[in-house]
Formats: sequence, C-alpha cells, structure tokens
Amino acid sequence: MANIIKTAKNYVTDFFAHWNEPYKGRYIPNKEVAAYGFGGMGVHLATVVISAVGLSASNLLVGSCIGLKPTHLYYMLVVANIIGLSFTIARSYIMDNIKSPMGKFRPFLKWMGVPSVLAACIFVWMPYETMTYNQKAVTVFILYLVINIFSPFYTDSFQMLIQVMSPDSDERTDVMSISQIIYSFAPTVTNFAIPFLAQFTGGLTDIKTYRIIYPLMSVIGLFLAFPVYKYTNERIIKPKSKENEIRFFDAIRAIAKNKYFWITSIAGWIGFLEMSYYVILQWTFVYAFPEKEKLLGVANTVIGNGALWAMIACPFLIRKIGKRKLLIFCNLTNILLLAILLFTYHNVYVIIAIFYINNFVLVLGNIYNPGIQADMRDYQQYITGERIDGMFGVVGLIGTVISYFTGSVVPFLQERCGLKDNYDVLYDAAIRDNLFKTMIIASVIGASLNVIPYLFYDLTEQKHKGITYVLRIRAMFDDYSADVLDDETLVTTMNIIDRIKASDGAQPVELSKDELLAAKAMPKKTPEEKEARALAIKAAKDKINQQKAYNEDIALAPFVLAELNKFSTEQYKKQVEIAEYITANENSGLESILSYLTQQIADMPEPATQEDKLILSDLKKTVSNVKYALKIQNKYYANGVIEPDADAVQRAQDMPTDSIKQTIARKMAVNQAVKERSNYKHAVKPFVDAKKLIIQQDAYRCMDELVERYNSLDLQTINA
Repeated sequence: MANIIKTAKNYVTDFFAHWNEPYKGRYIPNKEVAAYGFGGMGVHLATVVISAVGLSASNLLVGSCIGLKPTHLYYMLVVANIIGLSFTIARSYIMDNIKSPMGKFRPFLKWMGVPSVLAACIFVWMPYETMTYNQKAVTVFILYLVINIFSPFYTDSFQMLIQVMSPDSDERTDVMSISQIIYSFAPTVTNFAIPFLAQFTGGLTDIKTYRIIYPLMSVIGLFLAFPVYKYTNERIIKPKSKENEIRFFDAIRAIAKNKYFWITSIAGWIGFLEMSYYVILQWTFVYAFPEKEKLLGVANTVIGNGALWAMIACPFLIRKIGKRKLLIFCNLTNILLLAILLFTYHNVYVIIAIFYINNFVLVLGNIYNPGIQADMRDYQQYITGERIDGMFGVVGLIGTVISYFTGSVVPFLQERCGLKDNYDVLYDAAIRDNLFKTMIIASVIGASLNVIPYLFYDLTEQKHKGITYVLRIRAMFDDYSADVLDDETLVTTMNIIDRIKASDGAQPVELSKDELLAAKAMPKKTPEEKEARALAIKAAKDKINQQKAYNEDIALAPFVLAELNKFSTEQYKKQVEIAEYITANENSGLESILSYLTQQIADMPEPATQEDKLILSDLKKTVSNVKYALKIQNKYYANGVIEPDADAVQRAQDMPTDSIKQTIARKMAVNQAVKERSNYKHAVKPFVDAKKLIIQQDAYRCMDELVERYNSLDLQTINA
C-alpha cells in the first residue's frame, strides 16, 4: 500500500512539474492537455441540443416528436446539403485563411458556441403542436439550415484543434486518448441522465424533453468550454516568414493530388451503410420494451464504459501495430459483431453486450481517425508546401453529392419495412423485426466495403515521422532565407540532421529483451528490492526504446538525406535551370517561355530512368502552370500585368455596414479586391515559383553557415 501511495505521489509531482513545460521531446504541457480535455467536456455538453436536431427517421425529435416522414426527411436533407455547399466552402476558406494571433481554430471555439446553441434552442421551442404538416416541414428545414451555418465552425474547430496542437503523431494520439477519457465524462452523464430525466418530461418521444433538459445542459456546456480556447496553443510546422494565405481553387487542385484523401474519402462513401444498425438499441427500449425505457440511460452508461478502456488501450495499440492495421482490425471485429447481432437482437442483454464491445471498437476509431486525418494533412503540406485544413471539407463535398444517391437507401429500406409517418408501427414485433434484420444486413455490407480502400493506405507512423523531419528542414531553410530563423528552431532541426547523418549507412541493432526479462526476474520482497527492480526495468525499457529510435533513424536516413541533397540531383538541377531561364526572361513574356519549355520537352529522349521520368513530369507541370498564367494574363491583363494595391482588401473590409445598401457595397468591394489579388497571383505564379526555388537552393547551400551558428550556441541555455 505504501508503494502505491508513493507511486501516486510521484506521478502527481511529475504531472505538475510539467504543467507549463512539456516533457522532453514533446510539445504539449499538461496544462493544455487538461484544458483540451475539460474544455472538450464543455464542448460536448454545449452541442447536446444541437445533436438532437437531425434530418433522419432515426432522430426521435423530428421523427417521433414532430412526426416527419423518413423519405421527406431525406429529401429535406438533400436540399439542405445542396444549399449548405456554399456554407461549407465559405467556412473552409475562412478557416484556412484566417489571420488571428489565436490560430486557425481557437477563434471559432470562442465565438461560435453561443449562436449555435441559441439557434438549436429556437428550433426545439417552435410551436409544432399548432402547425400543419407542411408548416412543420418548412420550419424544421429553415432552422436546420440556420443551425448549420454556425455549429460546424464550433464542432469542426474542436475536432481539428488536436491535429495542430503537436506535430508529433504519437503525442497527438496520447493527448487524444487522455483528453477523451476526460471529456467522455460528458456523454457518459448525458447518456445516463437524459433518459432518466426524460421520465419527468414525458419520455424521449415527448418534445418537452428537448425543450427543457437539452438546452439546460448545452448552456452549462458553453461555460465549461472556456479552457479549450483559452489555454491551448496551435503548433504547425511552417516557416515564420510564410503568410497563411491559400487560394480557393489552388487548394482544391492541391488536395486532389493527395492519394490518402481519396483513400479515406472513398472508404466513407462506399461504407455509408455501416451505422444503419445503430437505431436498434434505442428503438428496442422505446418500442420493444417500453416498460424498460427508463433503463436506457443505464444501458447507455454500461455501454459507454467500453469507451474508457478503448481510450486507455488505443495509444498502446497504435504503437504496437499502427493506425492502419488497427483500423482494419476494428472493421473486421465490427462485421463479426453485426453478424452475431443478426441472430440475437431479440435479447436486450445480448444487444447491450454487443454494443458494449462495438463501442470499444468505435471509440478506438475516435482516436486513430483524427490521427490519420492529421497525418494526411502533414503529407499534404509535404507534397505542396501549403498547410491546408479547412479546404479538405470543401473537396469532401464530393461525398455530399454522392450521399444524395446513397443517403436515400436507408429511408427507402425503412419505408419498405413499414415505417412511414406513423412511428407507432414499431410497436408491432413483426414490422420491427423485419426492420432490424434489414438494418443489420445493411450495416454488414457497409462495414465490409469500408475496409477495402484502407488496404491501399501506406502512410505508416515511420513514414509520417520522416515527413515531419523534412517539413522542419524546409522551414529552417526558408526562415534562414528570410532572416527570421530563431535559435530554438535551428537547434531542434540540427539535432534531427545530426542524428540522421550519424545513422546513414549504419546497421540496425537487434532488439534484445534479455535485460528486461532479467530485471523482471529480480527479487521484490523488500522495499529496497522493489525499488531496485523498478529502476532496472525502467533502464531496460529505456534501452529498448533507444534501440528502436536508432533503428528508425537508420530507416529514415535515405528519405531525409534525399531532401538535404536534392539540389545535387539531376532532377533539381533541371528545375533550377528552368527557374533561372524563367527569371532571366521575365520581361520577354510567357509566350516565349512557353515556347522554350515546349521545345525542352520535345528535345527530351524517351525516359530511360526514373529520374528522367521525374524531369519530364516537372517540365509538363511547369508548362501547365505557364499556360494557366498566360490564360489569366490574356483575360485580365491585356495591357500588361499590374500588381493591385496591397491594402485594397483591408480598405474594402473597413467599409461601413450601417445599412443594407452599405453592407452589399462592402461585400462587392471585398469580393472584387480579393478577386484582383487572386488573379494577379495566378498571372505571376511561374515567376514567383521560379524565384522561390532559386532562393531555396541558395539557402540549402548555406548548411555550413548554419552548422557554424549552431556550434556557437549555448545549447544548455536554449534547452533549459
């Protein structure tokens, strides 16, 4: 017992020792972990009333309470999604181009919670009891649109914040796991409390439940969410000299080249049926065993307990087998559970057991999926040089279009099984059984299809680490060129380079657990023996981790050194040659440059090596960029390219908005200023890119100067 108390005290002491300063090799101090976790609890409570609003038959509020038909809800959802395209595009553009000292996501966590909750509260308090069916449908539709103007800013910002709090994939996973353990307390409370409290407001099919209990919890959540935007920080690896400005169509074209985006997206598009079964638990208590409806909260609480163990286990599982293998394992497990459920859904206790295990699997996904999304965005920055986050949602609208067709499947199946506008038919066991079987089979099909694309996903944790190393190296050289390189960035990056160079050509060491096994076999009868054994085990584990890190550096050395030495390759020599020609002939015009590039391609022999293919690909890409720039120049700059006033956008944004006429005039002025700026950047892009490449080459050639500066630093002071 004394040892347990001592261990607990040591843990608490160590925890608060790193309250404001992160652990060595990490980025996030414990203060921010706590802020994200406890603030996340508030975010989840705040969105309780928002999440109660949906356009599907499985939503008790619009289905059972308000009484809208499944197919009508589907049609409304399709139209809402079409209208919402503009909202999504605007939101994504704003997030990627926001210039705030708070970062990309924290400003929206601060300002978008109140209007989101307010819109949802207005939704639930509308007098549906006195409305005709058409009036109900129109009211639900309009308010649903209003909610979805504000709430995605709030919820998406919270979800994406964890992706930029640390550039380290393992640390992101750890923080996500710890914070989910904390903020999952919120859904645990609501899952238990709402069905229980609903007994005093008429049950889950009575709208009074959604007018009293849900808004009260959301208002409390708004206050509890304060720490998540107040005490967290965003850490994106990018040059300090780089402006955070991403043009809309450039972002679209860049994301379209990201193979991991397509893999993850296609998995979702073809696996749309996977969650069809999820209505079974709630409908079983509400319609199959109405006398036990008050126990739904207990069932939710028991099922929710599986989430705790998933949150604890996920970081270890990811380190052991990786996110991709864990995802595939979870999908296969889900298929097996659904197959069992198909024959056992009459037994409420078996349903709870299956949902418990399935919840464990799903919560694993809540942790590894944000990790996959974050890794995918780092890869995007690696291949394009631009940090893109929000615009992924815009390209993802392809899935929205696809859902116009796929989304009709579940409502169609539900109506074919007898569920129309009268939800009381679910009290009929024959109709309910047929519906449950259909939903389970649909889910099995969806889960099976969902796993297929991930067989082609190869962005491993090791590959991602190599990408972050390269991003750090590029940021260091870019900041050096702009004369804004700080000592901390220099030290961090040079440490990576030194390790990688030392590992180049070395042989991996064989991992040995002999010392660990010997340490575990040490006696542990007396306190002294226990302490000695614990220290020996820790030392053995540290040695194994050091060996793993050493082997990883050896594996990453070719990839990282290829970045450091890229300007000595034939591919980059050719790129620089072309860049120098473009800059030297800037006054000659793009037509002559295009003619030169076209001739370069024509003079190339048939590619004999991979490097030849890369050179040809680069030339074709440059030709494409020049053609597009020439198109823009011919369209907008017939009398010559003139750079627009740099302050035009700001002046337009400062225009008054005291009247509708002034507001419209301001909006038109802002749009015109932004358009002029965008056109100019497209028109001169070949010249800008060429100059940027030459500057980058000059920076990479200054490695000796950086080494000299690094060696002159007082590393102990910097690392303190």
